[in-house]
Amino acid sequence: ATLQRGDWRFIGLAFLFSNFANMGAIQSSAPYLEDIGYPTVTAASALSAIGFGSGSGKILFGWLCDRMRANRACAIGITLQLIGVLMLFTVRSDSPLILIWTYALILGLGVGAWLPTLSMLASSSFGLLFYGAVFGALNLCQSLGTAGGPLFFGLVHDVTGSYFDAFATAAILLAISIPAILIVRKPSRPTTGS
Repeated sequence: ATLQRGDWRFIGLAFLFSNFANMGAIQSSAPYLEDIGYPTVTAASALSAIGFGSGSGKILFGWLCDRMRANRACAIGITLQLIGVLMLFTVRSDSPLILIWTYALILGLGVGAWLPTLSMLASSSFGLLFYGAVFGALNLCQSLGTAGGPLFFGLVHDVTGSYFDAFATAAILLAISIPAILIVRKPSRPTTGS
């Protein structure tokens, strides 16, 4: 079985946009928190919370992929990323620490979705015979996003003196990624690897 014509493009687009957004947000979250007045140790602890959430997310979304279609699990992960970025928008210098921990854990949990869902999308949609080539091509899309996001966020901050426009862009890209991944249709018959 194969995907409907063009569906692979939606997978690539969703991972390009979502990784551009989430990696930019992750790399910029500590400098942003420092910019608005939090001590370095608090900003660094937020990164640790994102890392913990991401590790937990890989386990959670691996479990979810065994119980629902991978594109739906991926959409849940991207939605969590969007919620995390929107929560980061609300953090101010006088915000309670619980808000920082909550946004960081939610963002990290959502980010953890990429590996299990991408792997399942590649194998279930294209079969195991071409898994290596397909996973590599889709992984290139997410890697380009991963590399480009932090660069973009840094440039926006250098030009504007603020991360606001970068976080707004991230939210828009994540919002686009959710319907893009949900558009991917189930193959017409189960793949057997041939």
